Amino acid sequence: MNVIELLTRFLVGGSLIVLVSLLAKTKYSVIAGLFVLFPIVTLVGYFFIGQSVDSSKLHEITLFSMYSLPTTFIFLFTFYTVQAKYTLIESLFLSVLAWFLSAGVLVIINHYVLRIGDS
Repeated sequence: MNVIELLTRFLVGGSLIVLVSLLAKTKYSVIAGLFVLFPIVTLVGYFFIGQSVDSSKLHEITLFSMYSLPTTFIFLFTFYTVQAKYTLIESLFLSVLAWFLSAGVLVIINHYVLRIGDS
């Protein structure tokens, strides 16, 4: 990863965070929840991945990303359900932990069942 790539990711990601933070303070605050899920990391990530791997490897990575979508739901569901009981930081920590657990399960399922990327 070169300096230009790092700076691009930093600027795009940071800009999105600022925009979402500003939007959350308006009367359209719930729309911030949509923009938080805007796939800017995915967009930039696939741009750079696509430049560094062949099309068949990119196809495998994309397929596994689609199988990985439930991990995002698990993060959001956990965050939603624990907010009333825990502080913001604790809720985020528990949600990230739930994401890692679900991602681990997904990796195990891929290793033994799906076998995406085992070429």
